[in-house]
This record gives sequence, structure tokens and C-alpha cells, in this order.
Amino acid sequence: MEMRSFRASVLEWAVADLFSRTEIAVSTLREPLRTGDFAAIHAFNRQCAADDVRLSVFGKPKGGLVFDSLGGFNDRERDSGYIYGPMQDAGAFEVMLGLPERRVFAPFKRAQLVFLLAALVGVMGMFFVFFALYRQRVRIRELARTEKFRREFVADVSHEIKTPLTGILGAAEMLSEGGASEAQRPLLSMISKESSRLNALVQQILDLARLEREGETLDLAEADLVDLTKETVDLRRPQAEAAGIALSFVAPEAPCVANVDARLIGEAIGNLVSNAIRHSGSPDVAVSVSRTARGFAITVEDHGIGIPPEHAERIFERFHRVDPARAAESGGAGLGLAIVRRIARLHGGDVVLYPVAPSGARFVLSIRGASPGRDGR
Repeated sequence: MEMRSFRASVLEWAVADLFSRTEIAVSTLREPLRTGDFAAIHAFNRQCAADDVRLSVFGKPKGGLVFDSLGGFNDRERDSGYIYGPMQDAGAFEVMLGLPERRVFAPFKRAQLVFLLAALVGVMGMFFVFFALYRQRVRIRELARTEKFRREFVADVSHEIKTPLTGILGAAEMLSEGGASEAQRPLLSMISKESSRLNALVQQILDLARLEREGETLDLAEADLVDLTKETVDLRRPQAEAAGIALSFVAPEAPCVANVDARLIGEAIGNLVSNAIRHSGSPDVAVSVSRTARGFAITVEDHGIGIPPEHAERIFERFHRVDPARAAESGGAGLGLAIVRRIARLHGGDVVLYPVAPSGARFVLSIRGASPGRDGR
């Protein structure tokens, strides 16, 4: 039983590691795939090969193989010799990475040998057990370094993108004010719109990287959550009115004072309200503040299209979108709810989704009443 559990844990780690690696691969290959830059694709594949990772790219919607490290791919190969992470969307393509089973389960096989030796030779066997545990600890540290590298890589790339984006937005604005012909104005409008959207995405990535950075310091101070929520809701009223949505706010008369980072909590509430306005398709959005046994709860409820049960937990993952086409039209990037959850957990709480009958969604952001420590512990 314990060996099966350990094997399952190793497999779970491998899939999680491949998921993180695939996120990096998608961000790196999206543009080369779009432009057909096979030199860049092969260069990235060489990096994968150096780390014993198999790279496969499939076209959409039929899923035909476009590129594979080993030159071919079929169901039999997929079921033997490799462990694969989930396919991830890269525009008109899907990217999938695989790790050799011999590499993934090498620690598992070593552990089996160690336990056998422990049964046969007693003290010597125990020595090998401790050695295996040490090796496992080293592997965990390697995984932590890999995760840190992934976060820093995404943050660094986003920061580098932000500088030229600012220049593009400024140039488009100047040209729009004068010097552009009537034929050029629609193109300038498109440039401004898409650059603003990309700039917002980059800023969200940087915000999430900053929140995930180890040792994030909160600017804690006592704040009335009723006033803070009301101020955030009032800022979103023009957005709701433009969309023809009735935005309401209900709160207790007594203050709800908590020790929080007001800027971050305001950002979390604003993300929930904006999501409901942009994506729910609801005629109304209700926001409320209430007391709970452990602290306070801020609820954002709509009566729109709702969220399918299979997406109820995954919507808090980075870049996950229930309906990518609808999110693209409204400018969603799939980072807002990940930021909300991180902010909530930094304050000792969480954010949970509940379905609303007959349709709709209720997001409850909980905040602990006492002063939280780092990461809410």
C-alpha cells in the first residue's frame, strides 16, 4: 500500500512538473508557431532534449502532428515509455511535453531496492533508507528551484515586454491626435486597443509574480471592509452601467474592521466584480459584506450563465478560462482569479465558488479577523 502511494505521488509530481514546463513552452513557442519560425522551434527543442524532455506540437482542431522530438507519435508510443502532461493551448496549436518513465520512476525503483536491503541486512538497510530520503529531499529542492526559475522567467519576460509596449502605446496615441490619415485611423485604433490589452496582461503577470514571490511583505493596517468594498464597487459602477448591469451593495451598519493590506484587498474585490460584469452575462451583480465565525466574508453574486462544475476549481488556476473565445472577446487572460486567491491566502483566508440556482455564480472571499502572518499562517 505504501509503495503504491509513493508511486502515485511520484507520478503526480511528474504531471505537475510537466504542467509547469508546458506553460513555459507555450509562452516561448506561441509566436514562433504563429509565424512558422521553425528555427526558433528547433532551438527550443534542443533545450528540451538536453533535459531529456520530449516535445510534441499538434494542430487544431483535428489534432494532426506538426512537430515531435522523436519524429513521430502514435497512441502506442504515448502509452509506453513516456509520461505526458496535459496538452495546453498555444493559439492555433496545442503543445504537449513528455518525460521518460525510466527517469521519473528512477527514485521509486531505488526506494524499492532500499526497502529490500533494509529487510535483509537490518542496520545496513536502514542506512540505505536514509540515503534514499536524502536523495528525495535533494529532488524536492531541485523542484523548488525549477518552480522559482519558472516564476522568475515569466516575470522577467513580462518586464521586458512592458517597456516596448509603453512606447507603442505612446506612439499610437500621438498619431491618433494628429498626423494620421482617415485610412490609418482604424489601424491605429486597433493597435491602441490590442496594445492596451497586452499591457494589462503583462501587468497582471507581474502582479501575480510579485504576490507569489517568497517573502512577500504585506502593508498591514486596520481598515473597515465595508468602506473599502463600497469604494471599490463605486469605482466599478460606470463599467456596470455601460454594460446595462444593475450593481448593488449590501453591508451591516456596524464597521467590519480587519488588519489587511487595503490595496491588495481592494484589487481582489475589484477583480471579482469586474469578472462578474464582463463575463457572467447577468442582468445584475450583488456585492455584500458579512461577519463569519473566523472573520469576514465579501460575496460577489450574479445570475448569469454560471460556471460548469468541472471548471469550479480550475478557474483559480493561472490562464484557465471556461470559454476562451468569450474571454478573448472581453479581454480576459485567466489571471484575475489566480490573483484573488493568492491575495486571500496571504490574508489567512480563501476564495470559493458556489453555484446559484437556477443559474449564476457566487464568489465568497473570506478574510481572517486576526492579524495574519506570511501566507496566512
